[in-house]
Amino acid sequence: MFLQDDELIRSRAHQLWLHEGQPEGRALEHWLTAQREHAANEVAAPWYDRAFAGPEIDWMRRVLWKPQPFVATH
Repeated sequence: MFLQDDELIRSRAHQLWLHEGQPEGRALEHWLTAQREHAANEVAAPWYDRAFAGPEIDWMRRVLWKPQPFVATH
């Protein structure tokens, strides 16, 4: 997983370098920019494995996330 991420970041950093006219001495800046962009585009993985937790997830939704009645207060 990390090698694939590094390759994506390296590719994006190279694109940034080319786009800015191939300046010298800014490799770290391009790498960090590409790394931030990559982190912003990643979707967080759920804390559970959906393949094994199906019935438990349904139970938790029914029990824990049950809508509560609205009570008006003045």
